Amino acid sequence: MLGTDLVPILVEGGHEVQAPTSKDLDITDPSAVALIPAGEFGRLDWCINCAAFTAVDKAETSLREATELNAIGPGYLAKACASEGARMLHLSTDFVFDGTAHEPYEVHALTNPLGVYGKTKRDGEIAVLEAHANAVVLRTSWLYGANGNSFPKTMIKAWGAGKSLRVVADQIGSPTYTIDLARTIKDILEKNAFPGVYHATGPDAMSWYDFALQALETWRQITSQDKPIDVTPIATSEWPTPAKRPPFSVLSNAAIADLHISPMRPVKEALKDFCARLGTEQVTP
Repeated sequence: MLGTDLVPILVEGGHEVQAPTSKDLDITDPSAVALIPAGEFGRLDWCINCAAFTAVDKAETSLREATELNAIGPGYLAKACASEGARMLHLSTDFVFDGTAHEPYEVHALTNPLGVYGKTKRDGEIAVLEAHANAVVLRTSWLYGANGNSFPKTMIKAWGAGKSLRVVADQIGSPTYTIDLARTIKDILEKNAFPGVYHATGPDAMSWYDFALQALETWRQITSQDKPIDVTPIATSEWPTPAKRPPFSVLSNAAIADLHISPMRPVKEALKDFCARLGTEQVTP
């Protein structure tokens, strides 16, 4: 979802990009990762790791796969990049926190993941930073984009199919549009940011319920529909899932602002672009 938006934005910015798929480069295979310092992908300045096991609930019963892709593989990449002399940017998540805070999490806040996904992503952060002194770990949250599956696309499909919508209203986070995150990553690279941990999310904090309402209203306006929007807010306890979610996972963007990188667009503005790009063929029931 992120990689398909990141590549064209980097190319448009004048960067030469190699974008191997998981079949071209399996980061869980040390022999495959060894192709990086061997020059298989050319002389690299940066390696951006968009690969991850992101199925939060499935991770609870897929510990080995999640660990390999989220923790071990990034460590392999970091070592390979360090030996190649290339910098590395590793994507991580708000799920490294337990959600008990009442203010946005700063980059140095204590991590305490609630489930396998968050734990393996936390371990991946540690592996990258230990293996590569000049690496950047970039945490983001509630990512959505026109490519692949995302929460607003799911809501739009379900609404279009006439399904009854019940959405959790007591989990708070910051929706982040892939286009805007890609632009932020481009800025980080071009500013040759100091190594360490950064947060980069959309500027608005809201519940999944509020996010669903805004996505559906934007879609209704874009497609000129007069169909009513009916969404029922529910508590997390009414929608049990195998993995626990942090109830509050808003991240502070202060560190990224210190790099003089422009903040991302508000959700309402970003959703207009998202819905325009989505295309009705992607959400036809």
